Amino acid sequence: MPAADATLPVRTLTPSVAAFIQSGLSVTVAARGERLVPSISKAVGCRVEQDGQVTVLLFADVAETVCRDIAANGQVAVCFSRPSTHETVQIKGSDARFALATPLDVATARGCLDRLIDDLVSMGFERRMLEVLFWGDPKDLVAIRFTPDGAFAQTPGPSAGAALPT
Repeated sequence: MPAADATLPVRTLTPSVAAFIQSGLSVTVAARGERLVPSISKAVGCRVEQDGQVTVLLFADVAETVCRDIAANGQVAVCFSRPSTHETVQIKGSDARFALATPLDVATARGCLDRLIDDLVSMGFERRMLEVLFWGDPKDLVAIRFTPDGAFAQTPGPSAGAALPT
């Protein structure tokens, strides 16, 4: 898939999709290498920027392959899912790049993760276990930023896979 054309208008997410993906969800980032071998990592948060781009936050120590693949080709697919309801949205991009996280990124990740943990605790999971499982050293947090090329409903059911308006 070619990189996004800078002369095309930036596609933005609808306000409801933007609110959903920033609401503290289970976030999975997928990329692929030059031989089309997939790579995957869990992320801990997301922010939709004022320019419409999406910033996804994850820890480098568990996302080394994803970061390498994104650096090589810029392609990314991110799934956002609320565990208690299975509501899921997938966002794809072809101009992804990564950078070290800023203090705002760390605060965003912490807030998103706290809301995810609250959702999981309501389902019977132990808060301390979830902290150990998902949180890392803030110095290892990286930000992947991309322009949405498309958004898709992935909640199980008859609408799964349907394109969402952008």
